[in-house]
Amino acid sequence: MYFDTYPSCKSKRRNRFTNFHSREPTDCSLTLFRTLLNWNVSMKSLMIATIFLAGSVAAQEMTSTKDEFNEFAKAMSGRFTAEIKLIHDWPEHKEKRGDIITGIRFGRMIADGEGLMCTAIAGTGIETEMVVYDAGAKQIVGNGISNGGGTWRVVISKESPEKWNWKLTGSLENGEKMTGSGFWQFEDGGKKIHLISDNFFVGGKKAAPLHDKFSRVKN
Repeated sequence: MYFDTYPSCKSKRRNRFTNFHSREPTDCSLTLFRTLLNWNVSMKSLMIATIFLAGSVAAQEMTSTKDEFNEFAKAMSGRFTAEIKLIHDWPEHKEKRGDIITGIRFGRMIADGEGLMCTAIAGTGIETEMVVYDAGAKQIVGNGISNGGGTWRVVISKESPEKWNWKLTGSLENGEKMTGSGFWQFEDGGKKIHLISDNFFVGGKKAAPLHDKFSRVKN
């Protein structure tokens, strides 16, 4: 009975009760629905735009030129002694977090200077990383693997001739995720190199501060 008597949306309390149960949408309910729909779409658009903008800013901060790649590759080429303080119980090492191991690191240009191949051997661990210039993304990108099954991707950018920032993502053989950011610090005209980070996570847990030291033996 109410359905036929009060079909429109006015201000009467009984009418609001009727319209709520009516199968036919009223002008008021349609207006409310459209308002909520538009608000929902606007909020989603705002969230997408914010995420896209944040990603664009982050990507822009890590962009580089081909000349900067050449500069970085030249600085990393050569033979170095290595002093490594383990920040995690890595599967390829018998030593544990906090232990200091020593070794050697090699860097050499490959593919007529289009890439840099680096290999580090310390303790029972071996790591190999290939660094290239991604012209499409305008980024210096490295992809690496360890003999423990870990893999990673790192983006490198120049802050100054002595400081090069990096951001890393990767995973261990067991599927645990790795993320981190830090920088390479060059000292004494490139004779000493430091790999530094206090923002490295493995499996969601923060690792110990990273500070590996490399001393040049030969260019």
